[in-house]
Amino acid sequence: MRGLAAPSFGRRCGLRHSFVPFLLALLAAGGAAAQPECPAGNLLHGRTPAEARGIASDTARLTDNFVAPEGAGWNGPQATIFESASSGVTWDLSRPVLLRHLLLQADADDRYLLSSSLDGASYSPLWQIEPEESGGLRRRAVSLPEVEARYLRLAAADGDGFYSVAEVQVFCQQPEPFPPAIPTLAAPAPAAPPKPEGKVPFWNDESSARWELILALLGLALLLWQRLRPEHGRILRDRLLAVLGVLALLTYFNFGAFHFPKFIHDWEWTHYYIGAKYFHELDYDKLYECIAVADSEDGLAGKVARRKLTNLRTNVLEGTAEILAHPERCKNEFSAGRWAEFRHDVSFFRGRQSSSRWEDLQTDHGYNATPVWNIAGSVLANLAPAGNAQLYSLALLDPLYFLAMAGLMVWAFGWRTTAVALLVLATSFPARFYWTGGSYLRWDWLFYTVAAICCLRKDRPLLAGLALGYAALLRIFPALIFAGPVLAAGFEYWRDRRLDRRWIRFFLGAALAGAVLAPLGAATAGGFGAYRKFAENTIKHKETPLTNHMGLRTLVAYRPAEAGHVLFDQKAADPWLRWKNARLAAFAEAKGIYFVLVLGFLALLAFAARGREPWMAAALGIAFIPVGVELTCYYYAFLAGFALLQERSEAVGIWLLAASAATQFVAWKPFAAMPGWRDEQYTLMSAATLIALLLIVIHFARRRSLR
Repeated sequence: MRGLAAPSFGRRCGLRHSFVPFLLALLAAGGAAAQPECPAGNLLHGRTPAEARGIASDTARLTDNFVAPEGAGWNGPQATIFESASSGVTWDLSRPVLLRHLLLQADADDRYLLSSSLDGASYSPLWQIEPEESGGLRRRAVSLPEVEARYLRLAAADGDGFYSVAEVQVFCQQPEPFPPAIPTLAAPAPAAPPKPEGKVPFWNDESSARWELILALLGLALLLWQRLRPEHGRILRDRLLAVLGVLALLTYFNFGAFHFPKFIHDWEWTHYYIGAKYFHELDYDKLYECIAVADSEDGLAGKVARRKLTNLRTNVLEGTAEILAHPERCKNEFSAGRWAEFRHDVSFFRGRQSSSRWEDLQTDHGYNATPVWNIAGSVLANLAPAGNAQLYSLALLDPLYFLAMAGLMVWAFGWRTTAVALLVLATSFPARFYWTGGSYLRWDWLFYTVAAICCLRKDRPLLAGLALGYAALLRIFPALIFAGPVLAAGFEYWRDRRLDRRWIRFFLGAALAGAVLAPLGAATAGGFGAYRKFAENTIKHKETPLTNHMGLRTLVAYRPAEAGHVLFDQKAADPWLRWKNARLAAFAEAKGIYFVLVLGFLALLAFAARGREPWMAAALGIAFIPVGVELTCYYYAFLAGFALLQERSEAVGIWLLAASAATQFVAWKPFAAMPGWRDEQYTLMSAATLIALLLIVIHFARRRSLR
């Protein structure tokens, strides 16, 4: 039995020494095989999709290494048409590889999603391609932390119903430069798109903006004709002005196409209707948090878990993990009945919007109305559960305010001045119907602002004070208009040691508005503490730069090296955070210059307002708004009130319509060298508007005869 004994120690040792290296070599080989590759070049070049659904044209164009000219028509020869938001293309890269750098050229006003997978069954979002400001086919590129993938899927996510992609490229090794230079195919004029149900093929948001530019230029030409040849063709000129005034009124409402074709602005309604109706429960900082909880309880917990929303206490984009972990923090503010109503209303507005639009809505800045606005906003919203009948009934309030404003202008100033004021309002790009049209009580402040000037013009100073006081309590910034009357009244008292009774009655009316409405607003909002919370919310909001902010502060804080196209970071939780911080730092540096400019403008305004009739001093005071405060662009509808000075000088309409045309030209961006990012465009619009207002105030300061 010895022959079957175990091998000697030396033999065992030799076997072990020969086997271990072999085993290690196998493990090393296996590890090397498991490591994903990082090939050079475009990994999709020439690849045929493994799957395509809802594609109306040749998918080979997607990976042929050719792009269309930037801004080319969405349906040009280089574009692959995606028939609907469910269309998509999947590619198999043959083996797992690392991906770091991505490029896509697609229709600018749509959202697309590029997802990745290792097994072809389970996909994870890789890159959500957001809409661009400019139109046509536009390139977007991004660099991400490396992702291992074998399969890639590109899908249309959301947009206007016209989806197309011209080129998709993915890289592991970063090409130099990145984005890479790609051969461009010439693209002829785009063919007419198919006509989706309910969509106007020609009259759309872009064509309406071009028409507004033409209308501004027509109005400008007519006023220049009147200034240069006042005695020539007066009857014809009047007829043309009347036609342009009517066209301006229709243009503002996009000739009944509204939001092409929707009338209701659901984004605005969600904020102001729900924010006002449930103010006692939501306050200024829980709107998005409680919407997330309501969505979660309605079966959307998975989507809510992936949501980025604005923390309304800090205005910083954050995730929802803490909200979903503690839903009671929101629900404890509601009774059981009110929570059921809230869930119903949230579901109603969610159902009116696309999934991506609903997600984007949570990244805005919440409900920001004053306690006085909340009087009407809350009472009307609480009349019934959210539904179409209530929605469309309340949505008529703003158009009625608009028509009443036009009627007051005609009553106080006549149809000629009204026509010019409507032209200015209808052709100013920042104040377009797009922003707040079809909303919930978003034009009330404009009506009362204009009403104040009209009442002063008709020698009703008490009513004027009540109106302007109410406007200031609705939106705060109209209070800056009082700068004109205060300076004019102060000059009069300094000169005569007495005040005209009109000034006394005007300021008494404003004080009366505050005395009555401020306590009523507190009672509606749950106490005077609501004003403190509103002030805190306003300060927070003021220190959150937005790309469509306008005003003197926007100008002094602008730095070309810190523009959006430089600092926007797609990979960050808040892609605009670097830009926001840079804007705040730039304004902090320029704050001294800013205040010197503000004081200088006030001195100029004093010279312009001194000795003027009360209505002129109030209208001139409107010019102080963009100097004294930074506002989102749609509030520049206040220019309609300033345009009423046209009654005393045609230079007012000329300069204001020139500024309107300039804003439309900047938004159009017909030349490649012009800026296409929103922050730079609204900075240019700020400059154009401020220059026009400055020239008009100087004009009145120099022309004492214009009383």
